[in-house]
Amino acid sequence: MKRGLRYDFGLQALMLIPVGVSLNVVGYQLCTILKLPVFIDQIGTYLVAMVAGPWVGLMTGFLGNVVNGMLNPVAIPYGLVSMSIGLFAGYFSRFKFFNHLIGMIVACGVLTIVSAGTAAIVTVFMFGGITGAGTDLVTAAFLAAGRQLWDSVFSTNIITGTINTILNFAISYLVVKRIPPRFLVKLNYGAPYISKEVLKHG
Repeated sequence: MKRGLRYDFGLQALMLIPVGVSLNVVGYQLCTILKLPVFIDQIGTYLVAMVAGPWVGLMTGFLGNVVNGMLNPVAIPYGLVSMSIGLFAGYFSRFKFFNHLIGMIVACGVLTIVSAGTAAIVTVFMFGGITGAGTDLVTAAFLAAGRQLWDSVFSTNIITGTINTILNFAISYLVVKRIPPRFLVKLNYGAPYISKEVLKHG
C-alpha cells in the first residue's frame, strides 16, 4: 500500500477527519468550560494520525483548532501545536512505535517535548505567557518561585503536557483498538492495529 502526502487522503481517511475534529472540539470545550489544568483536545488528532497517517493527522489538528477558534480565538495560534502532534504521531505510527511498550514510551516522550516547546513559543510570544486557561495557575506558581517567564511557561507545558500526551494517546489508542478490522485494513496505517489472530483468519 502506497503511503505519503499524495496517497494518504483516500476516501476512508477523509471520512475520519470530521470525526477527529469533532472529538477535538468536544474535548477542548469541556476543558475550557471547566478550567481544567490539562487538555483532552487532541484525541481526534492522535486517532486519525495513527490510522490515516501524519498528513491527515496534521490536517485534523489544524481544522480542530480552526473550529475551536470560532468560539475562542485563543485556540487558533495553538493550531501549530496540534499540527505538530498530528505530524509526529502519524510518523511514529508509520514506523510502528505504537505496537510495543518501549516504542509508546519513546513516542510519548518526544511528543511531549515537541508539543510543550511549540505551546510555550505560542504562549510567550502571542499571549505574553497568560492565556486564561487552567494551566496559568501552574505558570503563576513558577513565577512566584522566582523563575523567568520562558522557563516558567515551558516547565508548565512539560508537566501538563506529559499528562496531556498520556491521556490523549491512551484514549485514542483504546478507540483505535475498537475499530472493526474490516475498516482498519482499508486505511494506509490501520493494519498494525489489527490483532494477529484476526489477520490469520482474515
